[in-house]
Amino acid sequence: MIANSTISKKQQTLKSEIHLDGIGLHTGKKVSINILPADINNGIQFIRTDLKSDNIIKAVWSNVSSTNLCTSISNTKGVTVSTIEHLMSALSGMHVDNANVLINNIEVPIMDGSSVDFVKQLESSGVTEQEIDRKIIVVKKE
Repeated sequence: MIANSTISKKQQTLKSEIHLDGIGLHTGKKVSINILPADINNGIQFIRTDLKSDNIIKAVWSNVSSTNLCTSISNTKGVTVSTIEHLMSALSGMHVDNANVLINNIEVPIMDGSSVDFVKQLESSGVTEQEIDRKIIVVKKE
């Protein structure tokens, strides 16, 4: 894996769509995800394609609904996506700020139990800078 030597000050998204299939660790169900490039300030959003409405969940701290055995996020309508931590780790490590994760089930596939499969796919897609600066939180005191 190739690490970025410098981190862009600009927001970034994927250069191209990626696709992964796998099994949910806790549900044992088959799941497919497509990760698509997204516009500036989109953030990371999970879109449940198995549902017709209220199917978008923003991956923000305030949407964390459970950390029991895995990280789950939910929207205000109670729609959930679970076991997001390995994918989120890969997106963060690759400095992807904006992406839409289309998922056809309740749980992100576990793959090999780490983020390596996600990172490999993200590396094959590559990332591209967008026109706007990242929003950075600076901790000023303990």
